[in-house]
Amino acid sequence: MNVLSGRIINQSVWIFILGCGIILNAGGCSTVLTVAYLFHPEDVAAEYSGLRGKHVVVVCKPIVELEFTDAGTARELAERIGANIRENVRGVKIISQQEVSRWLDENAWVDYSTLGKSVDADLVVGIDLDHFSLHEGSTLYRGRTTIHMQVHDIEDDLIVFDKRMEDFTFPADSAIPTADQSEQQFRGLFLRILASRLSRCFHAYESRAHFAEENLIY
Repeated sequence: MNVLSGRIINQSVWIFILGCGIILNAGGCSTVLTVAYLFHPEDVAAEYSGLRGKHVVVVCKPIVELEFTDAGTARELAERIGANIRENVRGVKIISQQEVSRWLDENAWVDYSTLGKSVDADLVVGIDLDHFSLHEGSTLYRGRTTIHMQVHDIEDDLIVFDKRMEDFTFPADSAIPTADQSEQQFRGLFLRILASRLSRCFHAYESRAHFAEENLIY
């Protein structure tokens, strides 16, 4: 009975492989990509996978020129990135933005490592918001930002990941008339896209996600 079962299983496997070969022959490259996606949808690996199982704080700090006009934006971006990491990175514990804000209210800013030690974090995802704007002229929305993101290892006092995003623009090849939606709506959409792009540095994702995001304009 075991031998017979083994033969049946082997026959099924070979039939499946043969069928896939016929489909791939007929369908060409696009079919190859589709089959590959079905077996391994998250086809882009994390740039840095060291957040797994760690106690992590995400902090976004705008430059002085933006500190008063976009302080809320910095906090919301950090919160969105933290939520994405929590959802996609196994075993990570994200320190709340309420705890970060409480520490910043009670202490003068020193550096990311000092904050990380104070809130008992293993790693700090520190984001310097160097530029942030939502408008292109007076009648169009087009988000632009320049960001420098680093991961600080508190115990070893090292920077273990470093990434700069120069002049990230959304939408990439167009702009949205201000008559189509409110500034608050566009700001939320832009922050959502930006947070998604930054948090993907820390988890595997599907390559087609980038293209799908360009169709989120509404």
